[in-house]
Amino acid sequence: MTAPHFFVESVSPGPVLLSPEDSRHALRSLRIRPGEMLTLADGRGAVARGRLAGEQNGVAAVEVDEVWREARRKPVVSVALAPPKGDRLVWAIQKLTEIGVDETVLFRTARSVRDWDERRGERAMDRLRAVAREAAMQSRQPFIMGLSGPCPLSGALDSPSVMLTESAPDRLHRVLADDPDAVRVLVGPEGGFTDPEVEEARRAGVAMGSLGSNVLRTETAAVVGAALVLARYGRLG
Repeated sequence: MTAPHFFVESVSPGPVLLSPEDSRHALRSLRIRPGEMLTLADGRGAVARGRLAGEQNGVAAVEVDEVWREARRKPVVSVALAPPKGDRLVWAIQKLTEIGVDETVLFRTARSVRDWDERRGERAMDRLRAVAREAAMQSRQPFIMGLSGPCPLSGALDSPSVMLTESAPDRLHRVLADDPDAVRVLVGPEGGFTDPEVEEARRAGVAMGSLGSNVLRTETAAVVGAALVLARYGRLG
């Protein structure tokens, strides 16, 4: 059985304390007992292995035995996503984190269905970052997926990128470069990208790719597209 995994501010040999929330999860939900193995990460590449030493005022103390660093795998894979409504966005962030996407950028389009005001947007982003952290912990990731936005489409057109669109003449796998340092998949809203948005992306050097004839929801297309990219470069499957 794989050891439980937790994120902490920093890792080093010796005693490390989990957060109160993670301590409750470790001690009450998972019922980890002193002496049992677990792993830690700081979300930035430092990883550690240790054993639960005990409980200090309700907080779990871990005695770290071994620390090492994990490098980010290449290419760095990101998804630029026009956010769907409700919990469908939460689901997308969770699954993108689990399969190993490095970053998700939320962006606005002419057909976006989700409105963000400043105050509600900050709360929503905080919730999504918590979802990404929990998913990274569950899937034993050394890094926590980055999350930013929402920004205009122009802010998401980093190169090399591939825009998923039904009108693309080639499938996604045919337009991916052989050995890139980074790849971004752009996924539009339910109504798709407008013609001006597609043209803006073309002018920015973005390639056009299709997932085939099936019509997928935004969040499904994001996960499928990201999984195909990760598999293409040996990071998944």
